[in-house]
Amino acid sequence: MKKYKKLKSYQDKQQDKFCINAAALQDHLSRQLFKLPKINSKQLSLAQKLGLVPSPPKPLNQEEWAQIEEQSLKREDIQNCVCPICLEKFRMQQHVILSCSHIYHKTCLESFERVSQTKQCPICRRQDYEKKQFMVANKQYKIQSIIKIQALFRQFRCRKQFYERMIKMQYKPENSLLKRKLLFYKLSRISSRMSKTIQQQGNQAQQAINQLGENIQIKQEQMENNLNKIYQMKHNNEQMAKLQPIIKVDWISIKKVALERREVDCTICLQSMVNAKVFLLSCSHMFHANCLNSFERYSMAQINNCPICRQSYQKSHFQLQQ
Repeated sequence: MKKYKKLKSYQDKQQDKFCINAAALQDHLSRQLFKLPKINSKQLSLAQKLGLVPSPPKPLNQEEWAQIEEQSLKREDIQNCVCPICLEKFRMQQHVILSCSHIYHKTCLESFERVSQTKQCPICRRQDYEKKQFMVANKQYKIQSIIKIQALFRQFRCRKQFYERMIKMQYKPENSLLKRKLLFYKLSRISSRMSKTIQQQGNQAQQAINQLGENIQIKQEQMENNLNKIYQMKHNNEQMAKLQPIIKVDWISIKKVALERREVDCTICLQSMVNAKVFLLSCSHMFHANCLNSFERYSMAQINNCPICRQSYQKSHFQLQQ
């Protein structure tokens, strides 16, 4: 009986162990096949803990990363600076290196992981890889760009020196291709000189226009200030005229005195006043209406005085006939 009980308990344990292993394998395989999310990326599954499935490798240290970087530098993709996913050069974009020594654009790898919903290398299909930012391709691209720029500059400098010597020596090439190149260089030199002179003249004209605009603005400000002063003085004159006592004027006797003087021309504009609008002043002097109005407008005195006798006056409309 004791042997039978021990055998039965052993069989029960083996059956329980088998059930646990089957459940662990089913959970692990279902998460991989149906792409179910993991409970925790750092935590191992039950199958990995029981040793039924190999656990993921430990994180790499600096020495191992250095070996992987050396291995990637020997490959052609880093020498050509080309991403295997988009087949474009790395240039100055961010890129990463995987633990399998393959290099990709960071954005390309992220989009590949998002679309495929798996974390495996697009080339070697290695799963659960580690990635690290890698800047060697950027340095390689900078070096290649510098070499290209230097080569183009040397070519330009040597070509320029060669054509300059030909022009100084007044060499006439017999080859038609060389003739065209030399003629093109001469025309390009002339066009560059013309463009420089045109640009200089344009800059000078722009400076002159800017200076003229500044001068016009200054003059406008001065004219506005002067007009404001004139309007203020005119307002003061009007107020002073209101304060002065009104004196009765004998216009009949003043007209007789003016006609006896026989003045036909306006002393302001020196034009004839016959059949024109005329103002007769209380001092018996006559002027064109427009001339007298302009004189009063631009006068700086507080009280309007006659342009001839400098006396304060009153004015009246008058028409001079022949």
